Amino acid sequence: MNEALNTDAGADAPNMPHEGESLSPVVAAILGTAVAAAAKRGSGDDVARGLIAGLRVLRATVEEEAGYTMAAAVDNAIRTRLLADNLSRLRVSGEKPKAIPLPDPGPGASAAAAIFESAAESCLTVNAHAEDNGPLEHAVFAFTAQLLQQLGGAPEWRSLAGELRRPMAVAPDGEEIEVTLH
Repeated sequence: MNEALNTDAGADAPNMPHEGESLSPVVAAILGTAVAAAAKRGSGDDVARGLIAGLRVLRATVEEEAGYTMAAAVDNAIRTRLLADNLSRLRVSGEKPKAIPLPDPGPGASAAAAIFESAAESCLTVNAHAEDNGPLEHAVFAFTAQLLQQLGGAPEWRSLAGELRRPMAVAPDGEEIEVTLH
């Protein structure tokens, strides 16, 4: 578990930041590079689909490593960011913002998904070397903020929440199994 989520307070990591230093700039650089790479290979809608794939990796890792309660905390952080964006738009325009529909996957969506899944895994690696889960929290916030920017507003929470959960398939014996893209 400590490889993905840094929960061991006494862990000695060789490249720990010095006291007072933050790994958030590293997470920001990872995401910025991923956005630029994905934008070269697809449309803004493809980049948005890729960001959703990256958020899915972050959320799934949290759920696998720390359980449902922590995954719910990630969901709440994302939902809170959507709400904050909507309230900001309401304050500026005076009108209730409309939910932005999630785009359909385009021809560049697969490449964008691979780029952002790799970026999310890199952020999890950075988190493993941090004193706390700050880089993970920053990654969730940054991926969500970038998604809002790509979409031009907040999507409906239910549709985004459905995209953030890994799809389930039914095995031949009727048992549900998790489907992964790796």
